[in-house]
Amino acid sequence: MTQPLLETRAVSKHFGALRATNDVTFCLEEGARHALIGPNGAGKTTFINLLTGVLLPSSGQVLLKGEDITQMEQSARVKRGIARTFQINRLFRGLSVLENVYISVAERVGAAPSMFRPAGKRADVIDEAMHLLETLKLADDAHRTITGLPYGRQRLVELAIALGLKPEVLLLDEPAAGVPSAESHIILDAIDALPKTIGVLIIDHDMDLVFRFAKKITVLVRGTMFAEGTPKEIVTLLQKEIAAVVKSPDIKARLLEVGVVPEGNTPEEFSAYLKADIAKWRKVIADAKIPKI
Repeated sequence: MTQPLLETRAVSKHFGALRATNDVTFCLEEGARHALIGPNGAGKTTFINLLTGVLLPSSGQVLLKGEDITQMEQSARVKRGIARTFQINRLFRGLSVLENVYISVAERVGAAPSMFRPAGKRADVIDEAMHLLETLKLADDAHRTITGLPYGRQRLVELAIALGLKPEVLLLDEPAAGVPSAESHIILDAIDALPKTIGVLIIDHDMDLVFRFAKKITVLVRGTMFAEGTPKEIVTLLQKEIAAVVKSPDIKARLLEVGVVPEGNTPEEFSAYLKADIAKWRKVIADAKIPKI
């Protein structure tokens, strides 16, 4: 069996009496395209903070390629290959696009300015930063300041910064949050084009994005892993759960009180309904002798 790239073993995080995550065992494989979903307050952000070292677990383990990194600091995890983008971008808004990405690459290769190393411009770092911008179709924006960019392109810059760290694990926290719908395809295309060697975990409420991107989905509810599987398996499970809830006597009664007729279908029932409806309308059209277009 192949060793997971990143995994947790029975990880829990408690804030007093509140259990934000509860015995979560999770695996991210090399090259995975995995999504983490769940309602607000499900513990998704807490879980990501446990993976990146922002928080330390109350119990359980976090492992990267078999190495226990549970107590490792956030900066050390970045150097080991874990990178993250944030729900709200954290760019240097007064700097250019190229300068933002330059800082990321320079930090990785040890060329970032410090007390003992004055600021400079290394040609190899500039070349690598420009290559990242070209990959994400940002080269024409290289010398524009962040404040002058549309928000969708700012999110691409954040992605370029994360890739500048050459991660093996990339955690994308709502990468299209705040992006106008007319620009969201830019983010989707960029995610689709990410190197296949990187294990990617996306945390999002946008189901269109999740189902376009993910090959595997994990559902968190109240800090506990509720389900895990392929997109088809998750949809089937959720539809069955919804159908069972809608058909319960108490829920039916409450819905009828407000004038709603409850209908809960499993995928198989819904498919049968669609087929019957299509057949009905096909007969209506044939009987009316409406010509085919």
